[in-house]
Amino acid sequence: MNHSRPRFPDPAASRAVLIGCGVFDDTDLPAIPAVNSNLADLRAALTEDTYGILPPAHCRVLADPADHRSVGMALASAARDAEDLLLVYYTGHGLLDEDGLLHLALSSTDPAHAAFTGIPVDLVKRCLGRARARLRVLVLDCCFSGRAVAAMTESGSLFSAQLEVSGTYTLTSTTANAPSHAPPGQRHTAFTAALLDALNQPTPLTLDGIHQHIDTLLQGAGLPRPQRRSVNAAGDFALARGPVPLCATAPNADAEEIRFREQPHRPPVRSHRETVEAVLWGVGVIALMLLMALFGGWRPVLITGAASTVLAGLALLPHLLRRGVHYDLVVNRDGLGTDHGGHSAHVPWKDIECVGVVRRAPGTVIVANALIARLKAGAPRPQGFRKGLNKRLPDQRYVVIGTLGVYGADPVRLRSAVEHFAGGIYRTDKQLLDMDPRLR
Repeated sequence: MNHSRPRFPDPAASRAVLIGCGVFDDTDLPAIPAVNSNLADLRAALTEDTYGILPPAHCRVLADPADHRSVGMALASAARDAEDLLLVYYTGHGLLDEDGLLHLALSSTDPAHAAFTGIPVDLVKRCLGRARARLRVLVLDCCFSGRAVAAMTESGSLFSAQLEVSGTYTLTSTTANAPSHAPPGQRHTAFTAALLDALNQPTPLTLDGIHQHIDTLLQGAGLPRPQRRSVNAAGDFALARGPVPLCATAPNADAEEIRFREQPHRPPVRSHRETVEAVLWGVGVIALMLLMALFGGWRPVLITGAASTVLAGLALLPHLLRRGVHYDLVVNRDGLGTDHGGHSAHVPWKDIECVGVVRRAPGTVIVANALIARLKAGAPRPQGFRKGLNKRLPDQRYVVIGTLGVYGADPVRLRSAVEHFAGGIYRTDKQLLDMDPRLR
C-alpha cells in the first residue's frame, strides 16, 4: 500500500461527473445491471457527510444518457466550475472503432458505428485538458479502458502539453486489450467494487494507494489488472477522508450467510438464418424418410424414427435433470461450502488455515480462478467437493471449494464475506503462491 500522507481537495472548488450506461437500445450490447449501483454507491461515498470530499450539489450523475449533448454539457459545466478537483468517472461498455480508438457507449450507441454513436474517450480527455482545475482525475470502468492510459503517454501534442501543466491522474479497470468484468447477479462490477472497498479503508488512501489496493484485489482474483497514469504528483491526493460506510460492499453485521449463485442466462434469440437452417434440416430429414419408404418400405422408416427419438431423449435427459437445480457457493458463520441442488459439501472455519483464489498461470496444477482452502495441520479432510477439481492438488492439506465462474462470484464481495465471517484468513493469489510454489 501507499503510505504517503494524502492531500485532500477543497470541496467548494471541486466537481465530479459520474456517467454510467447499463441499458442499451441495441441488442448486441448486453445490459449491465450493476451500473446503477456503481453510480449510486460511488456518489454516496464521495458525498458522505463525515468523510466525503464533495458536497452533493457538486457531484453530477448521468445515468443511461442517450445523446452526446447531455454528456458534453455536464462535462463542460464541471470543467468550467472546478478549480481544485475535476473527477470524471464512466462505467459501461467500452467499444473500439475500425482504427482501434476507444469510445464510451451511450444507451443509443450502435456498436457497428461506435465512432459516430459513442463518446470518443479522446473528447473526454480534451475536456479534462482544457479544465483549469489543478487536479484532473479520469476513472474508466469499461472494456479496453487501458487505451486511455496509453494515449495519455503520447508526447508532442497540444493535448499532452495541456495535461502536463497541472496534476492529472488516469485510473482504468483493465488493460488496452482486455475486457472488464461484471459478475452476473452482483451489485457492482468487479473494478468499482474494489474502488469502493478502497474508499472504505480505515486510513485514507491516496490515488496511488487506491490503485495498489484495487490491483491487489483484482490480481488475486485472476482478473485483468487496473492501469494508471500520474502526472505532477497527482497520485498523492485522496478521494475520501476516512472510511465511508459501504454496506453494499460489505455484508450486513447480522448476516448469517452469503450465497453466490450464477444467474441463468437468457436464451439467445434465434436468428433468421438459424430458423431457415432448422427448417431446411427438417425438410431434408422428411425427404430422406420418404425416399426410404419409397425404395425400402415403411419398416426401415419406423426403426429409424424410433432410434432417433431414443437418441434425442438421451441427449436431452441431462439438461432436463439439471433444470431448476441451483449451484451455490455458501459463506456463513460455520464455514465455507457448496450447495448443488441438495448435494452439499462443507469445511468449517476451525479447520481452515487460510483461503484465497488462485488464478491460472503457466504450468498450474489448479483450474483457473479456483477458490482454495489450506487446512490446518491435523484437520480432517472434508468430503463431497468435486473430485475433478481436487485430483491434482500438491497434498491433502488443500481443498478446492469451486471456481468463481461456476457461481458467478464477485471476487471482491467474496473476499469481504470471508473476512466478515472468518477474519483475516484471506490470502491473495501472490500470497498463496509465495507460501507454496507447488500451487503454480
